[in-house]
Amino acid sequence: MWHSRTGLARQMADALEQGALAVAAELEAADFRLVRRKAAEATPNELLGADGYLFCAPENLASLSGEMKEFFDRCYYQAFASRGGGDEVSLLLGRPVGVAIAAGSDGSGAARQVERICQGWRLRPVGPALVQRNGLEQTRENILAPKQISAEARGECRELGGLVAATVLL
Repeated sequence: MWHSRTGLARQMADALEQGALAVAAELEAADFRLVRRKAAEATPNELLGADGYLFCAPENLASLSGEMKEFFDRCYYQAFASRGGGDEVSLLLGRPVGVAIAAGSDGSGAARQVERICQGWRLRPVGPALVQRNGLEQTRENILAPKQISAEARGECRELGGLVAATVLL
């Protein structure tokens, strides 16, 4: 699931997908299926049907982008089942997750938000959130300008996508 406002998170999501597909090809996993959805289009059933997750979004105003937050708000409680007596269990328990955040100068607020949501779902992080800072001075013009992913960031995203795929497949 992904959302992008200025292009950096979209490019990161592209690299996450490339990394996952490359690992699946290396492992000759013919039955591996990757479903990529914009956050606004993702459904609770797609969330429940997945064996692992890659979440990628920008940080806006020191928190997760609204469109990605709306995905989590819309789907969060659909991922629980009642065991009776008011006790609920996560239907996503133990599934691997990777988180990638596109940021200007920080990114930690958005990363913390997604990590806490994933913790509530009882997902299993394959590592800490990957935060890619564009390093630009935070002016109106720079914030609104289209962004380009660096070769280093592309490589880190591919690695994260591959790690989630490998965790699902092994």
